[in-house]
Amino acid sequence: MNATVIGLGNILFKDEGFGVHLLRYLEKNFSFPENVSLIDGGCAGLSLINLMREKDTVFIIDVYLSDSPPGTLKVFSWEEIENLGGQHFASVHQFGVKDALGLARLHHIKPKIFRAYAVVPENMELGTELSPTLKKVLPSVAEKIISDLMEYEPNIQKKGKESCV
Repeated sequence: MNATVIGLGNILFKDEGFGVHLLRYLEKNFSFPENVSLIDGGCAGLSLINLMREKDTVFIIDVYLSDSPPGTLKVFSWEEIENLGGQHFASVHQFGVKDALGLARLHHIKPKIFRAYAVVPENMELGTELSPTLKKVLPSVAEKIISDLMEYEPNIQKKGKESCV
């Protein structure tokens, strides 16, 4: 099993960078075996397709637009993202997650296991800090991702003392 966890977002627009901030949190607080890669996907757009190529398991972390309260976590399957109407995955990404998954499918690129962890943003204005709401939920979202990932790769270890982003 080879797995990739991809944090998406632009850290220059506060909560838009949630995926990247969460990825950094994972790097600081957990040790991963060689078959698990953590990738800062930034504003990946269509390059997301190549990041998923030949992977058994792909977890994506991003933000999405919803009427739900800021900080609400939703875990999407590949099919759920493809069936979303409109632009729910908020982005200044050149192409959205939905676009990338559609093109990946056309190129026969689809991991066996795929999940997208998306959080409703509170503030996507210019700035490098997460909003207080997303800072607060970040550790619990990280724990959910680790718990789900350990279903497929149990050799993930928590490092000593927890470190903030």
